[in-house]
Amino acid sequence: MASLQIRKHIMTGISYMIPYVCAAGMLMVIGNIFGGQTITDYRAGFSIPDALTTLGGDGLGLLPVFISTFIAYSIADRPGIAPGFLLGLLCKANGFGFLGGLLTGYLAGYLVNYLKKKIKVPSFMEGIVPQLILPLLTTIIVGLFMEYIVGIVILAITDGVFNLLNSLQNGSSILFLGLVIGILSAIDYGGPINKVVFVFVMQLMTQGIGTPISILISASMIAPFGLTIGYFLSKLIKRNIFSRQETDALKSAFLMGCCQITEGSYPIILNDLVRITICTAAGAAVDGALVMYFQCASTVPAGGFFALPGIGNPGYWLLSLFAGSCVFAILLQFLKRKPAEDVIEDEENEKELDLSSIKISG
Repeated sequence: MASLQIRKHIMTGISYMIPYVCAAGMLMVIGNIFGGQTITDYRAGFSIPDALTTLGGDGLGLLPVFISTFIAYSIADRPGIAPGFLLGLLCKANGFGFLGGLLTGYLAGYLVNYLKKKIKVPSFMEGIVPQLILPLLTTIIVGLFMEYIVGIVILAITDGVFNLLNSLQNGSSILFLGLVIGILSAIDYGGPINKVVFVFVMQLMTQGIGTPISILISASMIAPFGLTIGYFLSKLIKRNIFSRQETDALKSAFLMGCCQITEGSYPIILNDLVRITICTAAGAAVDGALVMYFQCASTVPAGGFFALPGIGNPGYWLLSLFAGSCVFAILLQFLKRKPAEDVIEDEENEKELDLSSIKISG
C-alpha cells in the first residue's frame, strides 16, 4: 500500500509536468530550427528564435523546481508547496538535476506531514503553523541534508567520474572509453554526472579531439529515440507496455530528442526509473563504443541533428545512434512494465491547485 502511495505522488507530479515540459521543450525546438541561440545580454539585441530558445531553455532548467514542488504538494497539500519550491531551487543551483528535485519533493512532503503531527502550539498560533512554521522548518532541515550529505556524496561521485575518464583517456582501449562516456553521458539524464562528462569532453574538444563530444550528443538522444522505437516494436510484437499518457508524451519527446532535449522523456522515465535507466545505459554504451570506433569527431558541442553538419562521418554517427536506440528498444520489451491505470488519477479527480483560499491568521 505504501508503494502505491509513493507512486501516486509521482504520478501527480508527472500529470502537472507533462504540459510544462512539452511547452518549454517545443519552444526550444522551434527556436533551434530557426537558428536561435541562448541570450546572454538582452541589451545587445536578439531575434525571435533567440527569445524562444532562451525561454524554453530557462523553462526546462526549472524542472527540478517543478517536480519537487508538485510531489511535495501531492504528499502534504499546500504546506508542501513552499519547501518543495525552495528545495527545488537548491537542486537547480547545485546541479542535482531532476533526480535531486524528485528526492527533495518526497523528503519535503513527508517531513511536513510528520511535523504536522508533532508540532503542538496554542490555539491562537495555529494559523501560522502551515503558513510559516512547517515550510520554514522543512526547508531548513531538508536543505541542510541536501547540502551537507547528499551534496558531499554527489561531489565525491563527480570527482570519481572525472578521474575515471582521465585515466581511461590515457589507456589503450578507445572503444572502452567510448562505452564509458556513452553510459555516463546518459544515465542521469542531464544531471551532475552528465555535467562532469560535458566538462571533460569539452576540454578534449579544445585540444582538437572531437569524438568524445560527439558521443555525448548522441548518447543524450538515446532515451527519446529508444523509447520511440520501443513503442513501435511493442506494437509489432503485441506487448502492451505503454500507457495512454506515455504514448501522448512520446510524441513531443521524440521531437525534442531530435534537438538533444532529453527532458521530453521524463514523464515516461519517471514511471519506471530503474528499468528504463538500465535500458538507457545499455543503449548509450553501444552508441558510445560505435561512435568512437568510427571516429565521428564533432566540431560543435551540442544540437542533436542540427549538429550533423559539424560531425565527421555523419552516416556512421547516425548508424551508431540507431544501433544504440535499437538495443534500448529491445531491452525495453523485457524490462518495462505498463503503469497501473488505477494509480493514475483521472483529470476530474486530480487535486485542484487553488491558492485563493489561503488565509493567514494568528
